[in-house]
Amino acid sequence: MRLSRSRVALLTSRRRAVIVAVAIAPAIAACNGTAPPVSLPPKSPSTTLAVSSTPAAQSARQQVIAAFTGYTDALSQAEKSRNATEARELLRPYLAASRIDATVQTMSSFWSSGEVFYGQDVLHIMSIAVKGTTAFVHDCDDTSGMGLENSVTGQVVPGSTGIPHVNLITRLDLAGGRWLVQVQVIEDVPCAA
Repeated sequence: MRLSRSRVALLTSRRRAVIVAVAIAPAIAACNGTAPPVSLPPKSPSTTLAVSSTPAAQSARQQVIAAFTGYTDALSQAEKSRNATEARELLRPYLAASRIDATVQTMSSFWSSGEVFYGQDVLHIMSIAVKGTTAFVHDCDDTSGMGLENSVTGQVVPGSTGIPHVNLITRLDLAGGRWLVQVQVIEDVPCAA
């Protein structure tokens, strides 16, 4: 199989965006309801009302999910950019600085050989563990609908398609108030979603 561990990690990260969309869809739908009419006091030019625009604080688990799925989305956008500078900027808010160059270098190697990413992975988050400033996300992802294709011919690159059960552990660390992806490890044992 032609996919390296870093490429499988790149392919599996796309799946996370789907999970976030599914998780927040009910909340968004609830916000679209029509509120009953409310009588407001008459406006006076000298009176200014203060309105709190502070969002409710998220739990550490919610922050980790947001960072994890943000990374997935940023990685997908970085892959599609085909531009190393843009890819670095997209990844900077979600990936540890020490990991950005290697990730962009992996993407660049595919781009320079005339290959582009295609398809959509399916995320299956199995568990999230948060301990202090470290978090682990365990997911079992389906990358079988993803791979590489030749950018000129559109032909699938032989051996580049993903696999149905990628057992992936992602470590995130809290640094400077943000959860950043530090490393993703593919377990040798297949998982079941």
